Amino acid sequence: MKNTGRALLIFFAIIANVYVAYGQSRTLSGTVSDNSNQPLPGVTVLINGRTGGAVTDATGKYTLQTDAAGTATIEFRLIGYATVSKPLGTAPTLNITMEPDVKGMNEVVVVGFGTRKRATLAGSVGLMKADAIAGRPITNASQALSGQVPGVWVNQTSGQPGADGASIRVRGIGTMGNSDALVLIDGVVGSLRSVNPADIESISVLKDASVAIYGSRAANGVILVQTKSGAKGRINLDFMTSYGKQKATKLPETPTNAVDYMELYNQALKNQNQPAYYSDAVINEYRNGKDPYLYPNTDWRDLVIGPAGIQSNQVSISGGENKTQFNVSLGYTDQDGIVRNGNAKLHNLRANVTTKVNDKLEVGLRTGMRYEKSRESHNGAGNLFTELNRTLPFYTPYASNGEYGGTWVRSINTQFRNPLVMTDEGKNETTRGFFNGNAFLNYEIIPGLKFNVTGGANYVTTDNQTFTPKVDIYNPKTLTVATTMNAGGAKALNSWEKTLYTTLFSSLTYNKTFAQDHDLTLMGIYSQEQSDTRSLGGSIMGFVNNRLTEINAGLETPLINGTTYGWALRSYIGRLNYSYKEKYLLEAIGRYDGTSRVSEGGRWGFFPSVLVGWRITKEAFMQDQKIFDELKLRASWGKSGNDQIGEYAYIETYKFSRFYPFGSQIFSGIAQRGIVDNSIKWEIGKKLNLGLDAGFLKNKLNVTFDWFRDNREGILYQLATLPDFLGVPEKPTMNLSSVKNTGWEFSAGYNDRIGEVDFSAGFNLTHVKNEITYIPAAQLGQNSNIAGHPVQSFYMWKALGIFQTQDEVDKSAKPTTGTVAPGDLKFEDISGPNGVPDGVIDLNDRQVVGKPLPTWTYGAYFTAGWKGFDARVNLQGIADVDSYVGGELFFPFLNGAGILSRWEKGNTWTPENPGAKLPRLLQYNASSTQNYSGNSFWLQDASYMRIKDIQIGYTLPQAWLKKAGIQGLRVYVDAQNAFTFSRFEGIDPERPLTNASSAQYPNVRIISGGINVKF
Repeated sequence: MKNTGRALLIFFAIIANVYVAYGQSRTLSGTVSDNSNQPLPGVTVLINGRTGGAVTDATGKYTLQTDAAGTATIEFRLIGYATVSKPLGTAPTLNITMEPDVKGMNEVVVVGFGTRKRATLAGSVGLMKADAIAGRPITNASQALSGQVPGVWVNQTSGQPGADGASIRVRGIGTMGNSDALVLIDGVVGSLRSVNPADIESISVLKDASVAIYGSRAANGVILVQTKSGAKGRINLDFMTSYGKQKATKLPETPTNAVDYMELYNQALKNQNQPAYYSDAVINEYRNGKDPYLYPNTDWRDLVIGPAGIQSNQVSISGGENKTQFNVSLGYTDQDGIVRNGNAKLHNLRANVTTKVNDKLEVGLRTGMRYEKSRESHNGAGNLFTELNRTLPFYTPYASNGEYGGTWVRSINTQFRNPLVMTDEGKNETTRGFFNGNAFLNYEIIPGLKFNVTGGANYVTTDNQTFTPKVDIYNPKTLTVATTMNAGGAKALNSWEKTLYTTLFSSLTYNKTFAQDHDLTLMGIYSQEQSDTRSLGGSIMGFVNNRLTEINAGLETPLINGTTYGWALRSYIGRLNYSYKEKYLLEAIGRYDGTSRVSEGGRWGFFPSVLVGWRITKEAFMQDQKIFDELKLRASWGKSGNDQIGEYAYIETYKFSRFYPFGSQIFSGIAQRGIVDNSIKWEIGKKLNLGLDAGFLKNKLNVTFDWFRDNREGILYQLATLPDFLGVPEKPTMNLSSVKNTGWEFSAGYNDRIGEVDFSAGFNLTHVKNEITYIPAAQLGQNSNIAGHPVQSFYMWKALGIFQTQDEVDKSAKPTTGTVAPGDLKFEDISGPNGVPDGVIDLNDRQVVGKPLPTWTYGAYFTAGWKGFDARVNLQGIADVDSYVGGELFFPFLNGAGILSRWEKGNTWTPENPGAKLPRLLQYNASSTQNYSGNSFWLQDASYMRIKDIQIGYTLPQAWLKKAGIQGLRVYVDAQNAFTFSRFEGIDPERPLTNASSAQYPNVRIISGGINVKF
């Protein structure tokens, strides 16, 4: 109790610090003008830690009443001009001159191992600030960059709680393996998933040769996340809460009337000249039946998928005095899944503290923790949606005896697996823990020479517990067991994995300004990194019932497995920065990396880069022109690497539990399962970038243009095939191929104030051409890697349309297997065994017909504020991109599955309907080598434009809040994934573009409301 009392005393003492005693009020006035001595109207004047303020009038004058002490800070803010902060002082008049500011030119940008003022930045670095995502109900920080940064393609393929992270590609895909960008959280390698989006201050994306500072892992781009820190001044307590409803953005449309389904199936058989599967007697009995257990018309998607809630809460306290600043936050999100019984609970804690011990020594600690607990169907989302595709409207959810039901109707899906068993029975729970943090020390040895040492760690642990139950499915008419799900018996599976990444790096930095105009910075860095992973798993069967789910309750077939692996990286880094009058800019980087992931002969690699910039508007001959307020040219060249190939690709490995027959007995042993290439080395990326930054109209309009080329050589990839006589199944990883990405980026932003309305608008557009420039042998399949074409191009028959007459069929090339008739698809005959068209459609006629990589990516935004009201709109989109969706549901009756509503009467070819969009309706098995083969007819344009976020808010006047001790209060409503414009059919176009299956968890639209309170 004593400790509790002390804690309460400390807590109330902290809260008391929030409130400041008011002194005697006084009047402050003055004039604000620009650097041409012209008055500036509309300037916002604020005193830190005080409510209220003032706005300059048409002559640039302001007047305000304040009781703040002379040591307080007063700020002057106006869009298009650099914010001015000054001590308030005690004089009754304070006049201010404001300098123009091209948006972002004077802001500080986080770059590798430091920061830069954007004005002196020679590299291509994208920046997203915290206000771009404030209030958005995003649960994974990877979603934050959607449409925000040119050259960055964000693809969120799922809305599943706990598994809704997005893939991020920077300037295309440059490799055939892992294309993920390197992510650092406050300077330590981590994942965007581990960070609460509400804790993010900014995200920088390094896209050009500036990535060379991270050497061997930077070829795919680098994402730098900076979390929020405290600032000098009063202590601030912020509380945010929101609640929203989620709904699927798009779901496949299927027949939910059982008779309609049976008639469609019979129609397919009729088209195949086969007898009806469902008799008229069965169809009439079903049509006239009234018992919902016997004659259901079940909409299984409506039963399994529905609206779901999401709520988030965050409290943070920040501030500090002259020597110590801090920011501590605690967050909690509870997200139900749109699939029944799915859920994820996310807990976040972050503490950032910096202390200046004396004039020479500064120390700090930046830590973040995240704990997740998620729940889904016992066999996973993919299997659940596969079964949903196979579940037909005449299956009943429950029989009249309360047991899980099936159907009495004859069905092509003889092993029906009731989706409600998957969502309501068994267990599939995953807990994940994340820790990312670092402690640092900065010491100024002599003026201009600073020493830094930083130690960091990233710890991730995952624990999954799955229980798959044995459940009987009953015939609703006879009330007898029709089938048994998991008939082999219930099974429990537990798996656990932990990864500890540690790093220690130290640096010496020397900065000196010579003759007032020459600024020179030299930096030398030594870095050591290491990662160790351990996993353990076990399973067992033989459970007496479905209620005892722990692994020690099983009695039969126990199995265990486990392994350990790791890697290490050592680096020596040097960097030089030079600027002359902030006009001529030079940056040179050299990094020497050694990794354990490649063989000793190629283990070390050198990654240099050079970046230059010229601020033309600083030249004397530009001082009298009135067009450009800022004009800067940039150029860069550099090398970077990629080693994301696993840990032991160059070492022969052996596996146990290989079985050998000796005489009449089988013995277990050990065997080499593959061959390796002992000479593998770094995958190298060579980046070239030419850029331009410009500001116009007194810096209200700013534009950026970049042209880039990224050549990737020696791409590490697994060999496609091995000769059978080698007797080993696992293929070696080798430096196999080369890929080139060429393109350009353009972005523009406009900021202004009209009357009392502040607004900003902008867009970004990126064009990327992807091409495999070398590969020793084409890797062929539905998605192929072929020289001269993009990575993973769609390689299949090209459909020319639908056969209309038998004469057309007879005169055209067609496959040698199966029956082809009018109403079937017609394909282009381009080759044969001898390289010329031969009248036969076979493997020789496959060609590249599309690509899963967008040529165009874009984003746009609009913000406005008026008298406390504010609005924000963000959108993103992609264009010139394809995706192939086939398989169950999309191809009729495949694997006993259902059918899309688009196959209903009137939409398919018949002699009476020759202009139909779809070919004649056939079973998949009847046309698997013809209509439903891999061909371009089913390839869809996956381009889309999505209104990613709409938010409208209102900030209450401070005069209303002052008596309550509230510094600010804002309420808002938000729509996430509000609208989508696309020609893509069946499912959401924001999906895994090379995945042909429609069995995927949908994305979600979220409508939410929230409150932000500042004390």
